[in-house]
Formats: sequence, structure tokens, C-alpha cells
Amino acid sequence: SSDGKIYMQSASGRVAEALAEQFEKVYLCARVVHGAPPGPFDSPLDAANIELIEQPYWNTTAESLLHFGGFTRAYFRTCARADVLFVRGLCPYIAVLYLCAWIFQRPICHWIVGDSVALLRSAARKDRAADFLALLFARLDRWFTRIGRWLTGGAFVCNGHALTRAYASPRTTEIVSSTIRNSEFFSRIDTCQHSVIHILFVGFVRPEKGIEYLLHAVSQLDSCIAWRLEIVGRREYPDYFKKLREIVAARDLSRQICWTDYVPNGAPLFNIMRSADILVLPTLSEGTPHVLVEARANGLPCISTWVGGVPDTVTHGYDALLVPSKDSRRLAQAIEQMISDGELRRKLICNGLAKARTQTLDQFITTVLKELDSDGSLQNAPVPQD
Repeated sequence: SSDGKIYMQSASGRVAEALAEQFEKVYLCARVVHGAPPGPFDSPLDAANIELIEQPYWNTTAESLLHFGGFTRAYFRTCARADVLFVRGLCPYIAVLYLCAWIFQRPICHWIVGDSVALLRSAARKDRAADFLALLFARLDRWFTRIGRWLTGGAFVCNGHALTRAYASPRTTEIVSSTIRNSEFFSRIDTCQHSVIHILFVGFVRPEKGIEYLLHAVSQLDSCIAWRLEIVGRREYPDYFKKLREIVAARDLSRQICWTDYVPNGAPLFNIMRSADILVLPTLSEGTPHVLVEARANGLPCISTWVGGVPDTVTHGYDALLVPSKDSRRLAQAIEQMISDGELRRKLICNGLAKARTQTLDQFITTVLKELDSDGSLQNAPVPQD
């Protein structure tokens, strides 16, 4: 940016800074936008030992495929400078990255954050041809990633059991990751004590999040319940957002629905959670969603759908309520149960807080460091965050 700082999406930035606390140098290999940070979407990196290695900029997967040379140079420079590699999620030309890691004989730990294949199959996003090509790319990425891990002898850390099965290997570890620190926990005994129940959704506003089912659910709530729904998240798909607004209008919910744009991870988001009564995640596809850890760490009882890695993150009836996906009636019943059953709600809050303490950023970084130092030879080596 113009102030000389590196700004990064808040959650990923927290991981990069946590790694910077452990190593002498961190090389951050990422796509870059030069200029002022884009509104509230990014946070500055405070660690002085993070150095940027610039990838070509791309908005879509199709755009990224136009920059083979640029990605090859970025990956080569990263592997040449670093002693170990930490990779986050899906990367353009992942085969090239793994090939560079093999050439330079760099230990590599790949964090598999979400199931892109299941996500693309869960809901239509664009037109049929574009969705087919995106699914093909996701399958090829998974294939090349598995081959790359075999070639390098690297490690996978996977969010949830489904991803652990999909990326099964001799060095695959199942985790529930988050970016919340122990110092950020907020304890409370109960919620739903005010005359109007504050229901909260946090996540990107896009088709696989199933927000239309939440809108249908709240419209079915008992008329004796006074409620408002706050939907927090960046609106990425105009046609989908238009569909949601049409549902709101058709069911006359506009006075009870509040749309809030993206809120950065950390205190701004956690303050919203602490003012809410129930978090609802009606998602159709997930890894192990950070928002369920963050909500429970802030004393917020949770309702979610039984998909992906959600059952690996929370346990139905113990620290959350789970319902089938795409079932607005069951979702409405779960919301009403959460509001009316104080004993259950307080149990979920208490157990959720305790469970979230095992799913912190500190726990995640400990797992990553163990995989990067599997032979016990790592001593203050630079780590790239891709």
C-alpha cells in the first residue's frame, strides 16, 4: 500500500503473523494489489520479518491460467529462498509449486481448507458450462496435489473427516482449524434474554451458503417470537443476492432483516457475535468453518447444517444443534428450540466454549510446526505462506 505496509485478508494474515512469531523469516508468496487497501477487507501485517514474493494478480481461476510464466517464477523464487513450505488451500498451477519443492528438496505442509469439488456440486453458481469447467479444474487440482505430496513426501493437514478421506496419505492429519487466540475468548452464561431475539449469519453471501433456506426458516417462526436477522458478509454474486432480496420482499421480512457488509476478523466481528443471541449457518458445503469456532468462543450458541466437516467441528446436542441441509422447516424448529429451551441453550454455550479452546490458532500452528519439522531438523528456518 501507499503507507509501505502489507495488507492481507484478516484470517490468513493471522496465520502468517503466527508463523512469523516462530521463524526468523517468512516469505509470503501471494497475488498483490498495489495501492490503498480495499476498504475493510484487509488488515495490515505488523510482523517485520515478513517479505513479499509477488504472484501475478488474478480475479478468477480462468484468469490465473493466463499467467503460467509468472506463477512459475514466483514459486521458483519462493522455493529457492525458503527452507520449508506452508501452502494454504487451492493454488494456481499447484503441480508447478510441488515440482519446485521437489527440485529444491523442501519439506512441504499443505493446509486443505475446503472441499472445492463438493462445494461446486452443492449449488449452481454461474452457467452450466462454467460450472462444469470449474468442477473439472477442482478435480485436476486435487489429483495434482495428491501426486505432488507423493513426489515430495509432504504432509496434508485437512479440515474435517471428509477432506481427510479425500486426501488420504501416510502423512495426512485431520484438524479443526481457526484463527482465534486464547486471549480473545468471551465467556457468558446465557443469551436470548431480550424481547427481540438477534439471529446472526456470518459468511460470504453466495449460493453454497444456503441463505435462502434461512430466510424461509425465519419466516416460519412462531408468531409469538420477536426476532431480527443480521446477515454479515461480502456479497459476491449479484444474481444470488437479487434472489435473496426477492425472497425477503415476497415474505414481507424487510423490517426484520439487516444486511451488513464484510466485517474483518477480530474485535469488529467478535463484538457483533457478543451482541447476538444465536448464530445460524445454513450452509450446503463446508470444510470446518472458522465461524463456528469463533462464535462458540464468544459465548454464542450455534445452529448449523449436517454437511462436510461441520460434524467434525461441533457435536449435535452437545455444543451445537445440527439439522439437514436445505430443510427450512427443521431449521425453524431448531431456532425455536434454541429460544425456548434455556437449559439446552446454556449447556450448548458452556460446552461450546470449552470445545472451542481446543480449536484455536495456537493449536493449529502447533500442528503445522510438527509437520514441517517431521525429522526434527528444523531450526529457525524461513517459512513461506502461500
